[in-house]
Amino acid sequence: MNLVKKIISLSKFKFLLSQLVKRDFKIKYRGSMLGVLWSVLNPLLNMIVLSIVFSQVFRSVDNYKMYLLSGLTVFNFYSEASNTAINSIVGNFGLITKVYFPKFILPFSKVISAGINLGISVVVFFILGSFMGIKIWWGIILVPFMLIFLILFSSGMSFILSALQVFFRDTQHLYGVFLTIWMYATPILYPIDIIPTAVQPIFKANPLYIFIDFLRQITLNGIVPSISSFIYCALWGIGTFIVGAFVFVKSQDKFIYYS
Repeated sequence: MNLVKKIISLSKFKFLLSQLVKRDFKIKYRGSMLGVLWSVLNPLLNMIVLSIVFSQVFRSVDNYKMYLLSGLTVFNFYSEASNTAINSIVGNFGLITKVYFPKFILPFSKVISAGINLGISVVVFFILGSFMGIKIWWGIILVPFMLIFLILFSSGMSFILSALQVFFRDTQHLYGVFLTIWMYATPILYPIDIIPTAVQPIFKANPLYIFIDFLRQITLNGIVPSISSFIYCALWGIGTFIVGAFVFVKSQDKFIYYS
């Protein structure tokens, strides 16, 4: 009940949340000539480079460039959200000790900032896809369903990581290694069919793959995702958000002792 009250109280601090998001944007693109365009250019440049390297290796994948970009769009959002959120508490101890507000606003604001970039990337994905064989049909209205639960999943992970970073400052370094392993363990560059059948269920249980596969079913395959895809997206999103919020709220009163 206490957890629910704290989450609901977020509405009282929406002005602070908006200011934190604006601050993140200003800091991120300060001194950059292209500014927010980098939100589009980064995944596109990665897609171009990686597709040149791997397109000949994975010739069996139809429309490999968009296959690759769909995976990068989801993974890059999660990577940006979690990596920026991990130091959101440690980097704002001065603010926490002077003003009262729900502390989970800090990691959540990082996710929202990354979410804005995600929205831009998704729009560019469909614009580019319309010229590269992606069918524009009514099923694309289902994409926001996946995006909502992806954001919830990323928020839950960000709550956990930002709390761990307070107590164990090596978390960010270990997580960097883990995230690299996670990327290569997720079928982004390669099709899941090349993985031995016996271990495919493990790869398919990867939450990031579940979100990516949901997007690919709609855009690359032109079909409505299976019922299980809807259920797994919802379970990973809501479940991780609740667990992350619980861990964060239970830990936050101890933050001050580690400042």
